[in-house]
Amino acid sequence: MKKILFNKAGFYSLVLGAIVFASSCKKQLPDPTVDSTPEAFVAVHNFTLLAGTSSSVFVNGSQLSLIGAPVALAVGGTTAGPYIGVDPTSAATIGLRTSTGSANYASRTVTLANKSNTSFFGFDTLTAAGSARMLVLNNNMTAPALGTTNFRFLHFSPNAGPVNVTLVRTADQFGVAASGTITLTNVPYIGASANPDETTLSNFTNIPAGTYTLTVLSGTTALVGPTSVTLREFKNYSIVARGFTSARASIPAGQTLGATLLLHNP
Repeated sequence: MKKILFNKAGFYSLVLGAIVFASSCKKQLPDPTVDSTPEAFVAVHNFTLLAGTSSSVFVNGSQLSLIGAPVALAVGGTTAGPYIGVDPTSAATIGLRTSTGSANYASRTVTLANKSNTSFFGFDTLTAAGSARMLVLNNNMTAPALGTTNFRFLHFSPNAGPVNVTLVRTADQFGVAASGTITLTNVPYIGASANPDETTLSNFTNIPAGTYTLTVLSGTTALVGPTSVTLREFKNYSIVARGFTSARASIPAGQTLGATLLLHNP
């Protein structure tokens, strides 16, 4: 078998050449962790009542489409992804329209910071004049500590009045039986205020991760639940009460009072 031999000078020349080659390649390749393109991320959630079976999403006056099809959000629906990217260098207008509408029934114009994550919530009851409301909340994407989860509760039911909320822990993040109760008292309907405090509403509460039994009550009468929800460790959630209570005489299909669990950092 033929052997290839290098003398000492040839060996060091080869090593030096390899180092120079590797260095030149390194200079030419971009750092894969650096993204220089400015972009902000938004999610749109539709909890508007009496606005029809679905709503269209408009971003800066253009209808949002995914894979060539216009986005249509049912009541309780959310944009897929869950985020869409928009240009953060100028104010972005996010709007909702009925399936046959030519104007936004709810919209907000917000200047979004680069790499921010923001949720736009259509809510309230569509008025005879064809208007509703929109809430804008910041989503802190920082993962909570090991063994814990973050949640916030959003009350979007317009005829429920203030509610009490209990979360009773039945298992930890591994499915092992666990205990503990989180209680929120006298939580008002967000629309009861002309100017909801969006900074406060954006805040998450840190709790142990696991499976909980959720109940939403008017006084001591259960309006929602008891129902099981699983809040995984390292995740940030919104628990949303939406729809009409049975006190309303006529309730469209799919708009009775219930709860929706939204995950903000998949």
